[in-house]
Amino acid sequence: MEPEVYEDELTLEDILHIFKKRFWWFFLTVVITVAITITYLFLTTPIYEASVTLKIESQQSSSISDIFTSQISSSRPEISTEVELIKSRTNIEKVVDDLNLVEYFKNKSEYSKTEITKQDVIKSLSEMITVSPVKDTNIVKISVQNEDPELAKNIANKLAEVYNEFLKTLSKNEYTVKREFIEEQIPKVENDLKAAEERIRKFKEENKVFLLDEEAKNILSFTLEYDRQINQYNLQLEETKAKVKAFNELLKKVNEKIISSETISTNPFINQLKSKLIDYQVELAGLKNIYPETDPKVKEIKDKIAETEKLLKDEVSKIVTSQVQTINPAYQDIYLQLIESQYNTEVIKSTIEALTKLKNTYNEKFSKLPLLEQQLLELQRDVKVKENLYTLLLEKLEETRIAEAGVIGTAKLIDSAIVPDKPIKPNKKLTAAIGGVLGIFLGILVAFIIEYMDKSIKDEDEIKRMAKGHIVLGRIPTFEMKKEYEKPELIVLNEPVSPVSESIKLTLANINYSTTPSPEVIAITSAGPGEGKTITSANLAISYAQNGLKTLLLDMDMRKPRVEKALGLERFNIGFVNHILKDVPIERITQNYMENLDVIPVGPLPPNPTALLTSKKFGELINQLKEKYDKIVIDLPPILAAADALIVAKHTDGLVLVVRAGKTQKHSLKVALENITTSDNKLLGIVIDDINEKNSGYYYYYYYYYYQDGEKKKRKKSKSK
Repeated sequence: MEPEVYEDELTLEDILHIFKKRFWWFFLTVVITVAITITYLFLTTPIYEASVTLKIESQQSSSISDIFTSQISSSRPEISTEVELIKSRTNIEKVVDDLNLVEYFKNKSEYSKTEITKQDVIKSLSEMITVSPVKDTNIVKISVQNEDPELAKNIANKLAEVYNEFLKTLSKNEYTVKREFIEEQIPKVENDLKAAEERIRKFKEENKVFLLDEEAKNILSFTLEYDRQINQYNLQLEETKAKVKAFNELLKKVNEKIISSETISTNPFINQLKSKLIDYQVELAGLKNIYPETDPKVKEIKDKIAETEKLLKDEVSKIVTSQVQTINPAYQDIYLQLIESQYNTEVIKSTIEALTKLKNTYNEKFSKLPLLEQQLLELQRDVKVKENLYTLLLEKLEETRIAEAGVIGTAKLIDSAIVPDKPIKPNKKLTAAIGGVLGIFLGILVAFIIEYMDKSIKDEDEIKRMAKGHIVLGRIPTFEMKKEYEKPELIVLNEPVSPVSESIKLTLANINYSTTPSPEVIAITSAGPGEGKTITSANLAISYAQNGLKTLLLDMDMRKPRVEKALGLERFNIGFVNHILKDVPIERITQNYMENLDVIPVGPLPPNPTALLTSKKFGELINQLKEKYDKIVIDLPPILAAADALIVAKHTDGLVLVVRAGKTQKHSLKVALENITTSDNKLLGIVIDDINEKNSGYYYYYYYYYYQDGEKKKRKKSKSK
């Protein structure tokens, strides 16, 4: 079964291993995060929240109905509309003024050195206020957050008060405008009535004419009726104009689009509909003098009037809505009432014109009466008209006063704000819990980031994870190269019974049992330079020789050869390169290093090493050496440095890959394993170099046994003394 090549997939075991390896980074991050959280809790200014609860009720309003006016009533307010109204700039500005908040902020120490404007205070106050509806109810909660609990309470209560007054202003606006207009007209009409009565009294005394004949009475009766109706509609017209003006003034205050009455009056289609409506109304008046109300002709003309009025209302609505680019939902009801008022204005105008036309027909008859009767009739009509108008104004005034007095706000205060005794921010328990959880999360994140940024392989478990399916032949602990030794890298010669030497011997035994039969030609390589392959090759070769096996250490690193230096030999200018290129005999290129151990160095470095290794002579050389030696250890260049290692490995019984903990790069090991697999070379296993108590659990077993044994010997010596 082919061994698996390393894949970038983390298992739960890998994650736990990373976490264990980077535990101190994790712990430090958690401690720092918790410390910052605690510091924040001690240094941050506590914020208090005061709340007011309001119940939003339907606004009740009505207006006087007549033939050509319709009832204007406000629909039940949507809660979202009320939220926008509460937070409107108009209300907040009123709160700022009433509580003198500009001076309050100027006197605060943190703002004393900066210029505070009213706009800054309004903006700051808007950020403090939160208006939220209670789900599935008509209840709205106004919350104010501030570091001063008393100020938070005052702002919340004042905003509720200002909002309620604002609602009353909106509700009373229609009736207030009507009342003010009527109160203004009554004294004028009263004076005109007195003057008219005085004129008719003098006329009768001077001309001795006191009664009118029947024809004059009829003319007077009809003209008085038309005058009465015209006066009534004129009054209604002035009321609707006043309402239009009031609505526009209200919209102007909140920076909304103002719709001028002239915009509607000058519209040609509006004028065409009004002319048609006047003609229909005059025609209806004529038909009523001849036919009863149930007659088809009367019904037909009434239908035409109704249809024309509908077209007129639709056209007014189109003009208003086309002028408004965006309608704020908080002021949509005002626009609807404005449309209704504009439409009523146009209908009343057309009605007045129709009545004026009808009155003019009787004025023609009036001109044919005798002069004295004309004058008396004119004076009596003037008195009657002013009497009717004066009576009408008094009735309207009482009705309007009653309606205005009955208007109440649409918000009912449920709970007033009180001074909060505990801050809402920061929530110490919650913030501490969040800080702890955040610390754990950041700690894990930091651990994985450091793991990701660290490209070197740190421990044995990571090597096993990357080289799944390949056995670990040996683990060589870190050892100190002592200067007192002539050849400090040859630990097997210098300290043959040390833990390091024993680990090398154990590695040797594992290599021998890695295949059946035992491998004779062993190639030693690494992923990159400086990972200990040459030291491992030399010590393994010496171990074979110490075991009584005739061994050859063959240096085939034709880039940076190090075998001679590691063995303490002088640079030998003759090596296997000379044998292949110049047929130098094997005996001349071979050096005896110690009993059972020969060394063949590289010799002069060739210009094209790959050509040498692929030559026929190289294969013949390996075959000759196999016949002469029991074991051949070949020191190869790193796999990623050249293709030499993979070429030479074809002539061996297998490769041994040396990996140095803390030095070998993850990517390098991955590529090296992939190259070995791709080239179809046999990998006997991996030797881990430079292990210690941090990167391998086996380190403990090596040293425990060694030091325990040493301690026992010391005790025996002390007892014998």
